[in-house]
Amino acid sequence: MLRKLNEIRALKDPIKKSQVEFIISDTPGLLLSKLEQNIVGQLSGNTATCGPKELRLRCTSYGYPGAKISQTELVIAGHVRRLGQIQDRSGTWTIQVTEDYEGSILNTIEAWCDIIHSPVSGLRLPSSLYKTVARIQLGGNVKYPASGKELGMRTIWLRGVYPISYEVGELNPSDSSPVSVKITFNYDWFGANSYSLVNGVANLFGHGIESNQTLDSLKNLF
Repeated sequence: MLRKLNEIRALKDPIKKSQVEFIISDTPGLLLSKLEQNIVGQLSGNTATCGPKELRLRCTSYGYPGAKISQTELVIAGHVRRLGQIQDRSGTWTIQVTEDYEGSILNTIEAWCDIIHSPVSGLRLPSSLYKTVARIQLGGNVKYPASGKELGMRTIWLRGVYPISYEVGELNPSDSSPVSVKITFNYDWFGANSYSLVNGVANLFGHGIESNQTLDSLKNLF
């Protein structure tokens, strides 16, 4: 169906993939994993680690969180009705990162997994020490060409983030392509506004509290 030109012009510009980025908090999980690698790496001479900025800049692709609603079936006179029940905002978040020459990406993720559970000592740290917070930002710093008005930025917060798996693709010694690492993270809950009532209640039930006091105390400790 043909549309009027003024209707087409009234549509907002689509957001580009290049206008979306993610940021992972450096504390507590990522900070503790770097600390462990720096200490243990003194024995092998392998102390290379990466921070949230390196992860973001070296990332080539990543997923976007989604919600699931469970259903129950109700049959009335032979007709099936499906009713919505519990909304589940937990899930997995996968990113693809290019490894560097010293292997700092794998060093950091492996150390992060080790502070969750060490296969050598069997030590497991409390979840408050290995979970962190991540956010995905859509848009921002973009203006309408005609009016010059800056467009709003949508921020998605992921709480209770920690790695649950990582894998390196097949390596070909005759290929000069960069080595890519696929990392899958768990997240307990996500929301579009960290200051909303829903997110505040979720924080009370342990879905990841990122207080300035906790972050400052951890940074001072290390």
